[in-house]
Amino acid sequence: MKKKLTILFLGVFLLMLQGIAQQRKITGIVSSTDGTPLSGVSVKVKGSSTGISTREDGTYTINAAQGQVLVYSYVGAATLEKTVEGSDIINVTLNIEAKSLSEVAVTAFGVRKNVRSLGFSTQNVNATEVVEAKQENLVNALQGKVAGVQITNSSGSPGASASIMIRGGNSLSGNNQPLFVVDGIPIDNSTPVGQGGLVASYGPATNRAIDINPDDIASITVLKGPAAAALYGIRAASGAIVITTKKGSGGSARITYKGTASADMVNKLPVLQSKYMQGLNGVADNSTFRSWGPQFGTGQTVYDNLKDFFQTSFAQTHDLSVSGSSERTNYYASGSFFDQGSITKNSEFKRESFRVNADTKAGDKLTIGTSASYIHTQREYVPQGSMNGVMGVYYWPRNDDMKNYLNPDGTQRRITPTGPDNPYWSIMNKPINDEIQRAIIMGNISYDPFEFLNISYRLGTDYYNDNFKAILMPTGTFGGSVYQTLSNNQITTSTLIATYKRDIGKDLHMSFSLGHNLETSKYNGTTSSASRFVDPSFPSINNTVGNDRSVSEYLNRRRIVAGFGDLTLNWKDIVYLNLRGRNDWSSTLPVANNSFFYPAISASAIFTDILTNMGWKSDNHIFSYGKIRAAYSEVGKDAPPHMLTTAMETITNDFTINPRGFITNVYQFGDPALKPEFTRSFEVGADLRFIDNRYGLDVTYFRSQSTNQILNTRVPPSSGAWFTYLNGGSIKNQGVELVVTMQPIIQKNFRWNLNVNFAANTSIVKDLPGLLTKVELSDTWTDNNGAEAAAFLGETLFGINGKTWKRDANGTLLLNNSGYPQITDYTYVGDRNPEFTMGITNSFRLKNFSLDFMVDVRKGGMVYNATENSLVYSGLSTKTLDRSTIVLDGIIQSTGQKNTISIPLDQNFYQNYYTGESSNFVEDGGWTRLRYISLSYSFPSSKLGKIKNLALTLTGRNLILLTKYSGVDPEVSGSGAGIGGAGSFGFDNLGVPATKGFDFGVKLTF
Repeated sequence: MKKKLTILFLGVFLLMLQGIAQQRKITGIVSSTDGTPLSGVSVKVKGSSTGISTREDGTYTINAAQGQVLVYSYVGAATLEKTVEGSDIINVTLNIEAKSLSEVAVTAFGVRKNVRSLGFSTQNVNATEVVEAKQENLVNALQGKVAGVQITNSSGSPGASASIMIRGGNSLSGNNQPLFVVDGIPIDNSTPVGQGGLVASYGPATNRAIDINPDDIASITVLKGPAAAALYGIRAASGAIVITTKKGSGGSARITYKGTASADMVNKLPVLQSKYMQGLNGVADNSTFRSWGPQFGTGQTVYDNLKDFFQTSFAQTHDLSVSGSSERTNYYASGSFFDQGSITKNSEFKRESFRVNADTKAGDKLTIGTSASYIHTQREYVPQGSMNGVMGVYYWPRNDDMKNYLNPDGTQRRITPTGPDNPYWSIMNKPINDEIQRAIIMGNISYDPFEFLNISYRLGTDYYNDNFKAILMPTGTFGGSVYQTLSNNQITTSTLIATYKRDIGKDLHMSFSLGHNLETSKYNGTTSSASRFVDPSFPSINNTVGNDRSVSEYLNRRRIVAGFGDLTLNWKDIVYLNLRGRNDWSSTLPVANNSFFYPAISASAIFTDILTNMGWKSDNHIFSYGKIRAAYSEVGKDAPPHMLTTAMETITNDFTINPRGFITNVYQFGDPALKPEFTRSFEVGADLRFIDNRYGLDVTYFRSQSTNQILNTRVPPSSGAWFTYLNGGSIKNQGVELVVTMQPIIQKNFRWNLNVNFAANTSIVKDLPGLLTKVELSDTWTDNNGAEAAAFLGETLFGINGKTWKRDANGTLLLNNSGYPQITDYTYVGDRNPEFTMGITNSFRLKNFSLDFMVDVRKGGMVYNATENSLVYSGLSTKTLDRSTIVLDGIIQSTGQKNTISIPLDQNFYQNYYTGESSNFVEDGGWTRLRYISLSYSFPSSKLGKIKNLALTLTGRNLILLTKYSGVDPEVSGSGAGIGGAGSFGFDNLGVPATKGFDFGVKLTF
């Protein structure tokens, strides 16, 4: 018996050795018919459980024996089979019937749906498009890539915030930015309005999407309207940016390194006058920092203080990742380091991030996945937004060398004891530091108890702590001050979804999902400040006396509980009907109003397939694909936390616009009867493809109405408060979006792809509560109180609220008896919303070379140039070169007679009258810019040996800017992305200038 067992064991062992010997490592690349590598293609050994997916570059590795059949399957492509024969390399080309057939969008909670089935507009941005933009802030990487998405970078400071809006704004004072979702988990992209008690324009904070490493991203789906974002609920009322991160694939482990070295410099600076020197009223005066003195004499030095203040900055990026998969498990891990310098000294932004993704199949029915990220960011920057920020350089007289900023005793040398600080001194002695430590952790389980039923559960949390500190060192009679904020932020989301699928007859298919969602958010922060340091060399709160200190603590809690359903009916994969509904219960609304339901319905039809089935269409060559779609949806929005009751404070109003001096025991009134606001949206669209799908047009028309606004608005001082929350007001948005895709040339060694995104939208305020005619955003005030953002009744949501010269109904100037203008109260002076935006992206592939560039176009949209206003006030603007006399074209109001009085164009006129007409500084903010141009070369794999991939890239950013705007760059946001409502874009307020730059990159794969 023992002998027989031994013989049997040896036989089995020999068979195993034979089987192992037969196994070979098969490698290859899977591409589409146009030569584009396809990632995510399923490659399986027929009749076995062995299978993998292709990597990002389309490559794969799988073990198979000679004679076995490999099955290649991909959404939108016919399944292909290949038999393993003599060669170990099997390259495959899949015939993609149409982009609309194959394109997949991640719609809600990580659920992937074929784009052809959707009745609403979405748009995808792939990983290559994100990376080639070479932006440290993920939001900026989307500029010009998606129709209907407007993105504004706040300044050229490293780590500067970027705001993003989709299809205009639907809130007068609340958050108009979309929800960010990573692998099915909502994350925080908030931007503090003002940290440490400082005003927003002093040191605009960073938006938290900057923490995401762009190289970890596999794809981004932009859900544009309420219908697209309906299942995400309240926080997606303004749309959603759904991010899918990279996962392992392709078999054996691959190590990839990417490195980039960058250089940046000032893109453009204002032209300053060099005719008049330091002084007042035409007389030389070295005790003033104004430039209203006499003309420069022959041989006198004219210093270029503005240009000399800035430097070339450098940055470096290093990304290292490892990925792979087996039959049941895939994994991806990455580490990244980013270090960005600044065009001003003592400023930088650093980001270190680590990420791990893994999924495994525990049997045939259960899949378990997890991901974890750790991010550490450090930002050091400088104050701006006024003459005491670093941009006080705009005030410095050109006959004085600003670089000479220290006195012999080591104290600051400034022109007057009460004048602006020397900018060189400011960058050394007014540091602002912000440090973030963040963790994003997610786990998911997917279980298929039956073929027709899937149950999935996802739990994730996004936690970060923020340590902010701003220092103003002592100078002159000022004893110094320090401002600090320590805060903790956390969002935890739990989602359970059960999906039932069934065929109803031969041609009708049904998918029905029921889900439960729970989200809790927590914020607690302590803000402290102190002034007058006892030891002037030691900036610390402990280095002050008790009466010079203040501390405030803030606690915010919010919980949203929701139930939702999603029903899709599909007839022959031709006609689709989708019904969605969600009910939310929000803790920020009163019990009587905290439950609210909102539905969505959408439909789409592939009419080219209908015509084919009816026998009316047989050739797909000319008209390849046609789809029509329509959607109606509603989405609710709750109030900010803790706005139902009145917060008690004791504050003396000694700094706002008159009247001053009242004493209040409240900062703002709460409203115990708040109701949710609603946005109702309708859209229709069509997706058309021609000439074998090489040319495409996607067009969408949309209209939405946001009513019952939860509005934070000013109240008269006589009420005893500054602000109140209430319901009231409505906004109407309507517009059109066009997406054009073209492949003009497809040859073996050369391809040309062209994509055009076009969008036009208007946002009109249709109603305001009570007697309100406008809603002002006081956090957007510019230097010298020149203007602010405001929404105007019957006008645009994105208005500019500024001072004007008095005019009659016909627009004629009404002058005083001395022939001078009369300055009126603040009113509407311009619309910051562009007429349209357009992004044009070209991609050329010639053998191993690739050239990509994007042209970004914005037509119209006004910008308030507060920087120019400051230059006029200081006497350095070229607008002040005319210092003669003028007779203003108008009438004397008291007599009605035409004006004949000549007035001098002197310091008094420019400072007290010219700057009082805000329209003098409202300019066309349109542009045409070369957003980036990138040239890459991939070395042939046959020459690399053990290296699997080697590519070099050279990129230029913002190299060409064509604009009528006289300032630095019309793409500005004076108070950063934290401002709600209409935001602060379109306000050029003494910010760090925008930059242009170059990047050199290398990519290695082993």
